[in-house]
Amino acid sequence: MKTQISKPTRTKARYSEEYKQEALELWRASGRSAAKVAAELGIRPPLLYRWAHAERVPKAGRKPARSLEQLEAENRRLRQENAKLLEQREVLKKSLGILSEAPPRDMPESNR
Repeated sequence: MKTQISKPTRTKARYSEEYKQEALELWRASGRSAAKVAAELGIRPPLLYRWAHAERVPKAGRKPARSLEQLEAENRRLRQENAKLLEQREVLKKSLGILSEAPPRDMPESNR
């Protein structure tokens, strides 16, 4: 009778943020390939790529915090844009009113 041998379960390695940052700095500063740096560190190259990607792309649902000055500048810009759009809308409403009026009776009709 055969007995089944189960593979030992591997635990997922957890790396601290400091370790990830140091590994990425070593990779970038060395000018070597990710495979060589990863081999030195004892990790797989895709892990370096994943860490670099996670550093570049902000986490979903999180927006980077903006300073008060940035928010005030954006608010000023949006207020100016809003005022400009309101003015354009008023001009369009007036021009529509002028163009939709019937011509006065004493004016000759255009040649259509």
